[in-house]
Amino acid sequence: MIQIYGWRDLKLATIGAAAGAGTPSLANFGATGGGAIKQMSFGIGDSIYLSGHIEHDYLIGSTVFPHVHWSTNGTNVNTVKWQITCIIAKSHDQDNFGNDVIITVEEAAAGTAWRHMLTEDTVGFDALEPDALWLIELKRISNGGTDNTDVVFGLYADFHYQTMQYSSPNRTPNFYT
Repeated sequence: MIQIYGWRDLKLATIGAAAGAGTPSLANFGATGGGAIKQMSFGIGDSIYLSGHIEHDYLIGSTVFPHVHWSTNGTNVNTVKWQITCIIAKSHDQDNFGNDVIITVEEAAAGTAWRHMLTEDTVGFDALEPDALWLIELKRISNGGTDNTDVVFGLYADFHYQTMQYSSPNRTPNFYT
């Protein structure tokens, strides 16, 4: 069989936000400002919790690249920095959740209000195998200099992963024999 490789997004589900200090707030989003659409605005130190599941078309041994979709409501061009903290474990009673993996991504804002930004980690890491589960904290952190003073919206986080474009032959481990 000829293998055709490509890329997909490992989509993450939001579990909840940090309680008390560090909680993002809902704010009006979009150029019209009408208030019909609200998204989470992140101050420095605000975080949410996410989870993700490795799909059966994941190319074993390939690298996944976490990234954050975000926007601002203004024209400030200072950088916005995100911290992605993950723990991962294989399923089917094969593995324990391990130590935190901490990744930071940072990019200058476009300087145009409501621009859809996507800031991706360029190193990435191995996602283990299908049915592995990710538990994640997405947090806005200081860039260590002059932080962006616009309202910063964390819109979505996910992982680019390489796919075989076919699902695994088996439902449980060993997924590929």
